Amino acid sequence: MRKFLKNIKKLINKLFGTFGDELYWRFRHLFADPKWAENYISENSISHAHRQFLIDKIAAYAPIENILEIGCASGPNLYLLKKRFPNIKTFGIDISKYAVRVGQEWFNNEKITDFKFSEGKADDLREFSDKSIDIIFTDAILIYIGPEKIRKVIKEIMRVARKAVILNERHDSSTFCSYKDHWIYNYEALLSNFINIEKIMITKIPKELWPVEGWKEFGAVIEAVL
Repeated sequence: MRKFLKNIKKLINKLFGTFGDELYWRFRHLFADPKWAENYISENSISHAHRQFLIDKIAAYAPIENILEIGCASGPNLYLLKKRFPNIKTFGIDISKYAVRVGQEWFNNEKITDFKFSEGKADDLREFSDKSIDIIFTDAILIYIGPEKIRKVIKEIMRVARKAVILNERHDSSTFCSYKDHWIYNYEALLSNFINIEKIMITKIPKELWPVEGWKEFGAVIEAVL
């Protein structure tokens, strides 16, 4: 069944671009995986090795007043950040209303304060004013954004970010864009439309941290210093 759904999803992506993945993640709990948002905040998910690698990259920009994760799901990365920096104000947006609700309930049960989860899309950050968020980051979310929308997404992120943008995504410097089950971009080329290329840093994710197809070849943390 899972293989069948994966093939259907690939077909939808080819026909409808980003819209197919948006539908999938918005309604995944209804037809594919009823507990996926709960699974994202399981001990196994929270302790995934790549998360600490990403959190360490973000922590290098301290002091941080506030932070926004785009595509936060139920909030495992924001949870780790709040544990490390209890006083920062955290925002998370996700296209799934279900995941947002699960995240809100989890944070409340954990007595975490000064946070906000919202239902929203990566290309529409209208609730945030220009240069209002110190750090904006993503974790395997832009792999679902097709080429018809990626520039708009990056433009919105760069509009809102004040100190840095940190992307944990699949990067390939040899081509602008390719597709291997998920979208792979040349983020140096994308980001250089907004800042000098000297302010862009790309760090390959060590293979042992994410030894699965797609991430071991293309996984990278991309930092844009503003």
